[in-house]
Amino acid sequence: MSAPMVLIYFVGLLALMVLLALVIALRRTEAEHRPEIIRALADLMGFWRRR
Repeated sequence: MSAPMVLIYFVGLLALMVLLALVIALRRTEAEHRPEIIRALADLMGFWRRR
């Protein structure tokens, strides 16, 4: 297995973990708390894009 493929698999696994964490975080929250969670995640993603 070549190094670029390992990197692609790692990034894919990382993206899958973030999506699963989002699903788990939103699964048992009340409707009034969901926008706060989504806004916080969007701010976090914006923070990493600026770097």
